[in-house]
Amino acid sequence: MSLTPEQRYDLLIIGAGISGLSMAHYATGAGLNARVLEQEQRAGGCLDSHRFTDELDGFWLELGAHSAFNSYGHLLALLEAAQALDRLQPRAKVGFRLVVNGAVRSIPSQLSFSELLLAPFRLLRLKKTGCSVAAYFGRIVGRRNYATVFEPAFNAVICQPAGEFPADGLFRSRPRRKDIPRGFTLAGGLQTIAEVLADGLPVQFGQTVRDLRRVGDGFMVEADSGQYHTRSLCLATPVADAARLLQKDFPQLAATLAQIQTATVESVGVAVPKAQLRLPPVAGLIGRDQAFYSVVSRDTVPDPAWRGFTFHFRPGVLDESGKLDCIAQTLGLPRSALIHVATKINQLPALRVGHGEWAQKLDQMLAGTRLALTGNYFTGVAIEDCVSRSRIEWTRLQREGG
Repeated sequence: MSLTPEQRYDLLIIGAGISGLSMAHYATGAGLNARVLEQEQRAGGCLDSHRFTDELDGFWLELGAHSAFNSYGHLLALLEAAQALDRLQPRAKVGFRLVVNGAVRSIPSQLSFSELLLAPFRLLRLKKTGCSVAAYFGRIVGRRNYATVFEPAFNAVICQPAGEFPADGLFRSRPRRKDIPRGFTLAGGLQTIAEVLADGLPVQFGQTVRDLRRVGDGFMVEADSGQYHTRSLCLATPVADAARLLQKDFPQLAATLAQIQTATVESVGVAVPKAQLRLPPVAGLIGRDQAFYSVVSRDTVPDPAWRGFTFHFRPGVLDESGKLDCIAQTLGLPRSALIHVATKINQLPALRVGHGEWAQKLDQMLAGTRLALTGNYFTGVAIEDCVSRSRIEWTRLQREGG
């Protein structure tokens, strides 16, 4: 099959999540002929803002990533380049609460303050690098506080058991932009970020990549619409998909990627009339010994008539009916009130101590290949981590003449 000029590229990017879109932004900004192939009919990946229709008139819930901050410098630079900073909306300042034995409790009511008194002194003697979340934070806050408050809170942050997660993969200190709200979103939710970026980029939707191989001076990629030849290639997909696509021509890379475990999250979002709820406004709920890790609330972006909650359930614990029963009980509602419901299955990387050494090994294998890998499985699952990885890989591709 002969290739048309439109099917030959300097850089082909597989995946139109925030990682792939940021890579495409850097490449097109440098004048490269780039193309993004996305199997879904929308941009965003883990940025998934479900927008209801009919009587809810566009009311939305975050079924995936839900937080963006003024410390996300690389993300903000992308939005600034897209002239979209004036579209940022500040999140309302509401707090988190714990769900304990089916009841909503304040976080201070569950803390042992006597244990916390020594926390500043313990912090001075500890280093995050090489420590798990449990080993590092458990020593700082004390065993009781860790078990009753901090462990459930960390589980909620990353929607998986956090104990073995690398401590340095959480809560990175980054410079903050004082001209930007500390926490922000956009009209329509965080998926709007992906839509804004994709609007100015060469993204082709509905394209499942079936095969790729190294040929001559580049790569050949086979997708639904045919074959594409590219000098350089970037995989901005979930880690399991990247491992599968690389199995034929890059078996060592694929085997290394396969070492990353993933965690399944069963997410259910509900929208309910504000008048039906007695629960005070919250940013979210943290589940302690519950079937769910966390509940993310739309109260951070108040609506005059509706409130919304996304429950991130532990996998395989409840069936669909049981999840709705749990949601109704937690919110203090009859099951019949749950009419507007949205669901999604999310897959997140489950990083472990020593992940930094794993990433260094992977980067050594990528050197000189003109193959780039980006996503949420390198330094952390935050949006900024994804953009930062894309920036690093773009710099390497430039250096290698890609």
